[in-house]
Amino acid sequence: MSISTNFPTIKPSLLLDFANVGALDPRITFTRASTGTYYDGVTTAKAEENLLLQSQTFETTWIDSNATVAANSTTAPDGTTTADTLTDTATSGAHLVSQASVPTVVGVDFSVSVYAQAGTLNYVSLSLTNSTISNRYAAITADLSGGTITDSSTANSTIASSSITSVGGGWYRLTLVASSTLTGFTSARIATSNSGTPTYTSFGQPTYSGSGQTVFIWGAQLEQRSSVTAYTATTTQPITNYIPVLQTAAANVARFDHTPTTGEALGLLAEEQRTNLQVYSEDFANAAWLKGNSSITSNTIVAPDGTLTGDKLVEDTATGEHSFGDGFSFTSGTTYTGTIYAKKAERTLCRFGAGNPATWAAGIVVDLSNGTITSTVAGSGTITDVGNGWYRISVTGQALATAVTNFAMRLVSSGTTISYTGDGYSGIFIWGAQLEAGAFPTSYIATTSAQVTRSADAASMTGTNFSEWYSPSGTAYLDGTNGCIFAAHQGSTSSYTNFWQIGNNSAYGVDKYMPGNYNAVIQWEFRVFSGGQGQKYAIAMATNDIAGYIDGVQFGTDSSATLPANINSAYIKVNGVGYFKKLAYYPRRLTNAQLQALTS
Repeated sequence: MSISTNFPTIKPSLLLDFANVGALDPRITFTRASTGTYYDGVTTAKAEENLLLQSQTFETTWIDSNATVAANSTTAPDGTTTADTLTDTATSGAHLVSQASVPTVVGVDFSVSVYAQAGTLNYVSLSLTNSTISNRYAAITADLSGGTITDSSTANSTIASSSITSVGGGWYRLTLVASSTLTGFTSARIATSNSGTPTYTSFGQPTYSGSGQTVFIWGAQLEQRSSVTAYTATTTQPITNYIPVLQTAAANVARFDHTPTTGEALGLLAEEQRTNLQVYSEDFANAAWLKGNSSITSNTIVAPDGTLTGDKLVEDTATGEHSFGDGFSFTSGTTYTGTIYAKKAERTLCRFGAGNPATWAAGIVVDLSNGTITSTVAGSGTITDVGNGWYRISVTGQALATAVTNFAMRLVSSGTTISYTGDGYSGIFIWGAQLEAGAFPTSYIATTSAQVTRSADAASMTGTNFSEWYSPSGTAYLDGTNGCIFAAHQGSTSSYTNFWQIGNNSAYGVDKYMPGNYNAVIQWEFRVFSGGQGQKYAIAMATNDIAGYIDGVQFGTDSSATLPANINSAYIKVNGVGYFKKLAYYPRRLTNAQLQALTS
């Protein structure tokens, strides 16, 4: 007879299908005294965007006017020989390269940016214009010798902000955020200037008599948003990437978590109480974080929570370790877990964990290009894909001494090499650091100047919400990950006079646990100390007839057991962290064949 034929035909009196329904049954009382993070499987945010084509090959799609472009003529900000020379011709007028058919919307902010370096000219202009209608533009001019914006001009448009930022080697990133008040912009333009306060044409470019003078340009970008983000190169197609957004549930609101990259429903997330011991978890530029031969570029990329709060760790040109970290006083014998979100940039390898493994035995090297752990220095670690090139890295190890050491990240040049001569521009993107006292990572807890605690998740059914489905002789079913527990008690969750429970309970040093007590006397107790983490549990209960199954395999039987009496409450609880996919209760003792089918 097939297993499917043996599947129970009786309907359960309680069915909580958390993974498919994604909501709490109204009979459940749920509490968590703090906020908590999770993925809802639906919400995304725009991440990298560049609406311009051929963003660093101005001799292709770009149109030159009274100017010439020499390709790949000098070293660009990323260290490659891909920067172009823009030379004005010996004519009177505006000297520029432009890209038409730029898609914009009236009244909506667009940000345009370009990297520029002085040549024989010190000035460059950046503008958004309407290529067919005069007096529709927003323009700024910058001094590339002093790194200042010297002038701005608008016609039927507004400038929300502008900036010029040194990126090393004489290069600056020039940015303009603007919106049109009439017809939309249709062109992005980069023009040379012989003056810091030029005379602009009706299309917003400096006009003067050229004489064969130059500036260097690279990496143009256009985004539909009010802030400029990290540069994303394009060739023949524009780029708009999206990232799954890490959500925050309010206090006392249950979290139905999902795999961020696939949207797969994981079920009800329940976690024990944890504290993020690391302050300024998203502000790596803060002085609390010590930088070694490195710097932090703040708020340069869209982070896993969908906000522009991702930072970049950038190496300098010194020889040595290129790192950042914060000193923490570890307690000998305590196990700690550190986590951080990271995304590759110019560097793809990094070492994460203890500043000194002799104090905290935790450290791994990860490859952010493919999401793998390439080396373990001490302890253990994980790396989890959270979408759009971001990974959450975790490292776990025991403190070997009571001492202060850095909770740190180091850039790796190749293999496991953490000491090398930096190039002054390479790095990785980072966000959301967390340090917990515990042997595994839990969901992210944001901090600023003080440590923050996330309270434990708790769920229960009492009174008629319990009694309407419960029968002393019956079958309990749990489909959940490691750490999940489904229990029924007389009184509170801490009462062990009359109770039964199924699930995982590592507090007892076991992987799988099915006890039952009556009047504080053990009536049955099925334990397994090894053999994997079963996900589907069922226990059938009748007087002198108890049977337990896990993943289609009989776990234990007892033919001389009295059922716990006066049970009046059910609890959904967790030992560590777990996902409850489904819970059910059948108001009769199912057959062993049905138990096997139910848990297979």
